[in-house]
Amino acid sequence: MARPHRLTAVSIPDTVLEEKESPREKTAKLGVIARACAIYGVDVIEVFRDPRGRGEGVEIRRVLEYLETPQYLRKRIYPMDESLKYAGILPPLRIPSHKPKVPIGSISVGETREGVANADGTVDVGLEAPARLLGEAVPGSRVTVRISSVAPLEARKAGPDEVQEYWGYRVETGSLSRVTSDDRFDVKVATSRLGTPLEEALGPLKSALGQAKGVKLVFGSPSRGLPDIFGDEMSKFDFVVNLYPRQEVKTVRTEEAIFAGLGLVSILSVGKA
Repeated sequence: MARPHRLTAVSIPDTVLEEKESPREKTAKLGVIARACAIYGVDVIEVFRDPRGRGEGVEIRRVLEYLETPQYLRKRIYPMDESLKYAGILPPLRIPSHKPKVPIGSISVGETREGVANADGTVDVGLEAPARLLGEAVPGSRVTVRISSVAPLEARKAGPDEVQEYWGYRVETGSLSRVTSDDRFDVKVATSRLGTPLEEALGPLKSALGQAKGVKLVFGSPSRGLPDIFGDEMSKFDFVVNLYPRQEVKTVRTEEAIFAGLGLVSILSVGKA
């Protein structure tokens, strides 16, 4: 079944890990964020620069991209470094693109898989042997392919419009202005305890989502909410919503807000393409 065409993005600051001291805790938190985004089929995770932060965007991006990569390709694409020291504790995403290694005889023509292009014109797609790649690709690059023949094993590059399942998220980085000006997303929702209480925002938000070609949910950091980060630029968001207007805890963690925000959009989008 084809997925809806509307893009969904989650935007987080590069200070989202600031309350975590150890690399292990940081890695675990990113695993939760990635799981939330995968569960709700997020297309883009945007990591924006908080001007007053210490800047962990590179590390955040690396861990999120590593986790989105099928297991059989990770060693090819990501040499281990400090940011991936605790990659072993990351939860599996188990999204459709994360296919298991299987014997060649068990695959069929038309199956779509992720691969890494080899210099000899083949592509590693997690099988006993590489497939001959019909077409060109930069050696070492990640490509989406469709199996075109089993004997001999051949595959061709597949475009995004050929993949009818959720195929994972992209990780992008940008500035504050990029967050608010990205025209791929015509509904931009900032989350803040100072925003409109959820029950008051439900009607207008549902109406806006019904017509949207893309929706972006934006979240703050543990120590600084979005009004502190964006200042006067908050006026550029279409909605500023308090997801927990009657919270009984002192603070709501970013990963908890992401689950709530994505769940809300999912419910309000029922029946919408």
